[in-house]
Amino acid sequence: MHDKALGKHFSTKDFILILVAVVLFTFAGIIHKKNPMPIIVLNKQNTALNVNKNLLLFFNIGNKRLISDLLWVQTLLESDEEHYGKNDLNSWMYLRFLSISLLDPLFFENYMYGGLYLSIVKDDVLGAAEIFEKGLIYYPDNYNLNYYAGFNYYFELGDLKKGLTYLEKIDGHPSAPPFMKLIIGKLKFETNQDSEVALMYLRNEHNSTREPSLKHKLKSDIYALQAQVDLSCLNTTHKNCSKLDTEGKPYINKSGIWKAQREFTPYRIHTPNRK
Repeated sequence: MHDKALGKHFSTKDFILILVAVVLFTFAGIIHKKNPMPIIVLNKQNTALNVNKNLLLFFNIGNKRLISDLLWVQTLLESDEEHYGKNDLNSWMYLRFLSISLLDPLFFENYMYGGLYLSIVKDDVLGAAEIFEKGLIYYPDNYNLNYYAGFNYYFELGDLKKGLTYLEKIDGHPSAPPFMKLIIGKLKFETNQDSEVALMYLRNEHNSTREPSLKHKLKSDIYALQAQVDLSCLNTTHKNCSKLDTEGKPYINKSGIWKAQREFTPYRIHTPNRK
């Protein structure tokens, strides 16, 4: 009886259609296994959620610190390593760090580690500069913020004078390593292309420092820079040129070219190539 009832509801045509559907479904399954669907990778820059900073400030309901902490944790969890490389202040991580800074201006780690991540990992050097500068508004004398801001400006953005300004602020800082004086001396030379300014700085540091290895390196730098100045003068203008190096030894003329009696490494630093 049950089979006869089914027969009333399903005709031969219906059974054929069902059979075809089963065959097609099975065939589709076999094709799917042999030809898996491509994996779609979504760019974090295009999928990250950043709430408008004005809305955050307006609708925070007095919970700025809580929201900034949640944003910080979420940013750390979602952080990616894809280089941004554009100078338009639109990378998702920069916008996230910016929002945190507006909600909690005294959140030091946001400036310190946020700026470093943008500069080193994301290659968003302009965003890093902005974050460092915002941090320096509240922590103007912080050694690390000045140090990283200076190097980011000098070596990444190619802004020599601005980079040197931040580094000079921490010259003599208790946290500054001895080689900071060597770096600043070279940056002064590269920035101003003024040998006399660099020599004055180097000689002053050489006379004031008591650390033996630093004193030795400063002496070597003074010799190299002074030799460069003197030899350039002797080989070009030939006017009012010193013919003695800093050790009191005369420069020698070989086949019409003036040289120092001993080898030395030219005093210079790698010039930034970012613009």
